[in-house]
Amino acid sequence: MKPFLLVSTRPEDEAIEAERRSFLRASGLGEDQLEQVRLDLLGLPDIDVRAYSGIMVAGSPYGTTTPDERKSATQKRTESELEHLFTQITDASTPCLATGYGMEVAAWLRGGAVTTKWAEPPSMVEIILTRAGAEDPLLRGLPTTGFSTYVGHHEAVEEAPEGAVVLARSLSCPIQMMRLAPTFYATQFNPELDSDVISQRLSAYEDAGYSGADDLASLVLIGRSGEGHHQAGRILANFVEMFAR
Repeated sequence: MKPFLLVSTRPEDEAIEAERRSFLRASGLGEDQLEQVRLDLLGLPDIDVRAYSGIMVAGSPYGTTTPDERKSATQKRTESELEHLFTQITDASTPCLATGYGMEVAAWLRGGAVTTKWAEPPSMVEIILTRAGAEDPLLRGLPTTGFSTYVGHHEAVEEAPEGAVVLARSLSCPIQMMRLAPTFYATQFNPELDSDVISQRLSAYEDAGYSGADDLASLVLIGRSGEGHHQAGRILANFVEMFAR
């Protein structure tokens, strides 16, 4: 089997390895089956996208709606290199799953609209599958009534690009998941974060009379340290099962 590739776009050094471990747990891949590159240090290395069974692009605190004059040089380079990577992926028809910031950049590059209108505060939300989502193999095994997962983003896709198929939504965000091309998927939420353990911790905070939602770094760390058997993680496992070759 060709390996899979994880592209990390976030700038925090301490989060990079934890991010890889959470993707490994949720996807079921072995250590030698998932390579990782990061965009923010020396720039994107030469990548032969055809050398991989699939490519997963992780989220980031960056935002496409940030005014250009306020974007750091690192963010500008990351956006430019993601554009180059997504073009290569599309041209080669290499399977791709972009999450969070990756989804926003992919949609923006294809002509979709990304705004701050549908931002969601750190919380657990119910993801509702559309009819197309209930029929899509990437969501196989997930309840047709939807599933609960952790969200927290200051911008989101408001209008899907032409030709994209919306697969899931939430009451507070109309586009939680899209299929941009036959093998190109994107999620607003981060399916690698173990939402079960985050939910348990939030419940413990509430029982103690404290919301806990303002301790974002702690919640994300908890999500990256979970067992990876939560429902949203099934999306990563399905992605690997569909495209391993």
